[in-house]
Amino acid sequence: MVSLFGRGLVEGVAKGEMVVSRQALSFLGGVNRFTGKVVDPNSDVYNKSISGKILFIRCSVGSTVGAYVIYAICRNNLGPKAIICEKADPMLVTGCAIAGIPLVDGIRLEVPIGTKTYALVNGAEGMIKISDKEEDIC
Repeated sequence: MVSLFGRGLVEGVAKGEMVVSRQALSFLGGVNRFTGKVVDPNSDVYNKSISGKILFIRCSVGSTVGAYVIYAICRNNLGPKAIICEKADPMLVTGCAIAGIPLVDGIRLEVPIGTKTYALVNGAEGMIKISDKEEDIC
């Protein structure tokens, strides 16, 4: 298990399986708000569901409407449990804040794509625990 510390931006604690992307993600047009799946064919997590997962992205891209899409995904009970990123922009912070999604930035991950990984996220403290074993993060 690895413990990492970043900048806590939106409070809350969540744990679960991760979806790890090495790319930026646009919530507007990149995530289907009715299914919770990534629909951007250029994404390295294309067709994966972020619903109920801990989502790691490099950063988010897009307009302020992306914050509404994050909120809408959560209103449909399809949102991620938490988001971890290298650099959060105001749109991502706003979307997570109104949707109640814990958010931590300043984290760089080197997890091999396709590796099943689990995380515990504490948005207030900016703390992340990552393991390949689910029982390690309980």
